[in-house]
Amino acid sequence: MRNNTTARAAFSILLLFLVTACSSEPREYDFAVSVAGGPEGWPVWVEDITFDQSWSVPAGGIEHGFGQRPPQGGVAMISPKSAPSVVHARWFSYRTQMFHEVTFSLPDDLDEKLRQWYQDYPLDDYNHTLIVGFSGKGEALAWWEAFCSTCDNDRSHDFSTPLIENVQAEVVEGNPSGYRLQTEELIDEGSMPSP
Repeated sequence: MRNNTTARAAFSILLLFLVTACSSEPREYDFAVSVAGGPEGWPVWVEDITFDQSWSVPAGGIEHGFGQRPPQGGVAMISPKSAPSVVHARWFSYRTQMFHEVTFSLPDDLDEKLRQWYQDYPLDDYNHTLIVGFSGKGEALAWWEAFCSTCDNDRSHDFSTPLIENVQAEVVEGNPSGYRLQTEELIDEGSMPSP
């Protein structure tokens, strides 16, 4: 009888440790990352986007999307991640021929908001996307969007909200000569005026 009681107590303690260990792990979310640029007439080349100094997404040349609400851009599918807290990016503005760099924090309560948004907009019906945008004028932003995938063309069920806007980037050193050919192409096709 005593061994049975000891075994139950040991099992209860082990279960308590496992529950505590699992609850301290950050929750992971299934979402994509969309990268917007522009606005129209202000194309950019995004060289680097890193989240929490641990993971990144590809971007490249983006000519539009920054001025839309919600911003629109190319989408990168990623594996589930915890709610990011810091975004770092470096990009080139074709129009100003300058490089920009920014590091900004996302809201402290983002994980709490995501828990609610995933409950309100479940993955069975919605695709969640973290949108980051970088303008040729040296500004950055971040939004969250839940796009209804089962609503046909009825966009009234979509959800989007800004996380942070109007973040001013720093102008940093860089050699624009590597972007000369792309700049000429953008001017020739009428995507922007000559710098």
